[in-house]
Amino acid sequence: MYPRAPRQSGRLLKLFESWIKIMAVPFKYNRRSLLVRRVSNLMTAAAIAIVVGVFVAAMAIVGGLNSAIRDTSSPDNMILIRRGADSEANSIIALDQLDALKFLPEIRRDSMGNPMVSPETTAQVFVNAADHTLDNLPLRGVLPVSTQVHDRIHIVSGRMFAPGLNEVIIGKLIVNQYPGCSLGSDLKLGRRIWKVVGVFASDGSSFESEVWADLHSLQEDSRRGSSFNSIRVKLVPGADTHALIQRVADDPRINLQAQTESDYYREQAGVVSNLRILGLLVAGIMAFAAIFAAMNTMYAAVSARTTEMGTLRALGFSPAAIMTSFLAESSALAFIAGIAGVLLALPINGMSTRFNGAIASPTLAFNFHVTPVIAIQALVFAVVIGVAGGWLPARQAMRMSVVNALRRN
Repeated sequence: MYPRAPRQSGRLLKLFESWIKIMAVPFKYNRRSLLVRRVSNLMTAAAIAIVVGVFVAAMAIVGGLNSAIRDTSSPDNMILIRRGADSEANSIIALDQLDALKFLPEIRRDSMGNPMVSPETTAQVFVNAADHTLDNLPLRGVLPVSTQVHDRIHIVSGRMFAPGLNEVIIGKLIVNQYPGCSLGSDLKLGRRIWKVVGVFASDGSSFESEVWADLHSLQEDSRRGSSFNSIRVKLVPGADTHALIQRVADDPRINLQAQTESDYYREQAGVVSNLRILGLLVAGIMAFAAIFAAMNTMYAAVSARTTEMGTLRALGFSPAAIMTSFLAESSALAFIAGIAGVLLALPINGMSTRFNGAIASPTLAFNFHVTPVIAIQALVFAVVIGVAGGWLPARQAMRMSVVNALRRN
């Protein structure tokens, strides 16, 4: 068997070389055709580029929103809310539940031996944005320990608020987006006027859309007594999260629903899936128009080159080679248009915008994310449009007889 291997390899090499020879002329011919028919090709490419640009923009919105929600979590943090609640906004936790929880052995302690437990209260206040829209600005009441539990939070300008005073810090994505949302300004929220003393960042998470105040000051302003909306805890390394979740649910003193922050924000990101479907639907509808534009261009090319195709067939090129040639031409046109569409949408990368999910949902500020994965998906999407638009014209070209093709002028 071993002596036959070189003979088989040589046969395959000859077949490959003969295929290259058969296809070399059509490829050169297609390149020349793309340059000759500039106007129709440019119009088709423009249609595909616009569709690809819309696709990239839609996926950049989805990617940015998804990143803002999921990047809020820390791998060693857990959130506790009222049993049966689907979010911290719909949860109420009593002070005695916090007291029973914070000394569990699975909870990490700081250098002074204090448990890293952050009780938090959330509120939403309608405010007029700079663009004259009415947004639901999220307000979060925290204790100083919160910066240890939420270890991605860091002050980028100004300072941390002082406990017990009407001072707040704001996320960097809402700076100058609302009246009073700037360092040193007075911010009217609820029943009080708060002094903005700092701006914080959190690696692009949804916290950057929030206003943070002292927990007790916010409890007084919202008249909630000593109750909280949620409790965040930082776990010791290697903690058994499943056992802890079961324990806080079964303990009658605690009786809370616990989740890792990763799981919690994964569930909260359900709206992102709906937006992705909506974006794909819009891009798909526009893609149909682009496919028909590509199909019209390729049909015109087939009609104009009937005699030329007959000549190619007479010279020995197979019907499959003719079909492949036309598909390669439409795919190349779509690929070039796809690159143009990605470049067209690229300037939105890093731009910030705001998302209002519903009347009862907080407004979320986030950045557009145009990632390499999205760019590759967009180019594949463009090639699919090109192949779909060129398929029927290519089949017509393949089925055309040599005699009929040569008789037409």
